[in-house]
Amino acid sequence: MTAAASQYDQEQARLQKQYEGADDGLRIEAPKPPDINPEIIKDVGPLLFKGFLHVSAEINGVSFVFKSLNHHEFELLRLMVNPEDQRGARKFYNLFLAYGVLMIDGANVLPDRDQYLPDIVKLFSTLDEQVRRKVIRHMSEVNRRANRATILTEVFCLEPQSRLRWSQYQKIDLTSPAVTGFAGTQNLGMNWAQLTWRAVNHFEDQRESTEREWENAKFIASAFAGSKGLSSINSQDKQRREREQNDRMSRRDKILRSVILGEEASDDPRRGAPIKAARTVEELADQLEKDLRGEQDWHDKVVAEHERHARDEYEGRMQRLQELRQAHVEKYGEGAVIGGVETLEGLTQQQVEERIRERQRQVAQRLGSQRAYPEAHDPKMAQFQQKWTNVARPPLARPKRGDG
Repeated sequence: MTAAASQYDQEQARLQKQYEGADDGLRIEAPKPPDINPEIIKDVGPLLFKGFLHVSAEINGVSFVFKSLNHHEFELLRLMVNPEDQRGARKFYNLFLAYGVLMIDGANVLPDRDQYLPDIVKLFSTLDEQVRRKVIRHMSEVNRRANRATILTEVFCLEPQSRLRWSQYQKIDLTSPAVTGFAGTQNLGMNWAQLTWRAVNHFEDQRESTEREWENAKFIASAFAGSKGLSSINSQDKQRREREQNDRMSRRDKILRSVILGEEASDDPRRGAPIKAARTVEELADQLEKDLRGEQDWHDKVVAEHERHARDEYEGRMQRLQELRQAHVEKYGEGAVIGGVETLEGLTQQQVEERIRERQRQVAQRLGSQRAYPEAHDPKMAQFQQKWTNVARPPLARPKRGDG
């Protein structure tokens, strides 16, 4: 017995060392989604909470800070000039550079940009063609990064810091200088990344609210159907949540592979909308033209997919609640079963008297049906029981002779 106990202790010690990694470095950990490298989504934060990306440059000894343009500014450019002919294309790029200027020699031009815009356009029109093309390439790269960060906004929404920022800014205008830290940003309007971030978090709030209502409904239904009746529903909810988490991780992986590796995302509408990133200013202008024609882009499809998913979840839960209610009606009827009675109304005096008489009748009937034993009333049986049941009683003391 001692040898067996010693062998058991040794085996337990070996397993503990193996679990803690003391033997060969093996350690068992619960699986969790892999973390995203912060460098991949580093441009999403400035695009959401400043409204643009920026880059510094120096032209003819004057310092400039250029910013990315949002879809509102591209729409203005398309309305102001026609870039199809050569003259219109040159004017388009001059305006493109002018709208991309954030600061000149340390002064913020956003608050009074409309006033300074003609002078800025004239400045870029007089630049050397080689210098001008270099500035356009740098501006195009900034806008390409902004477009890439817009696509990665959906990935950012799956991170815990997104919900933290949402709790801070959900009731504040994202273009307000109180958020961006730059005067004049309230005139820019919200970009696609900000609109997508607000839409996704809005649907996430609806999903959490629906989850709370569903849990409350299950708690109330358990009072009628019992815990066994809800075991299958709880199992389905667990599988549904695991499936939703897997779908989110799969969607995040497809977006990352699309942005980083250039792979095409799935066209399956259940997985979300296909993504195509604009690489140049011409592609951005083409995307804007499609928006003006009313064609849905990836942003519209992402929002529509989240809305459809939330609606399907709500309809499914309402259907399950209806099934629970129907099962309760079939089993107990329309009345609510509370404490074993159908109602909580008091009884009248006549009902109380009727119940007392019925109770007395039932007791009399039960006593009358009991079996009778005649020997229990026999006098000899009574003497016999009196004799033998008093054996243990001590006899009375006899009086001695000579006593009074």
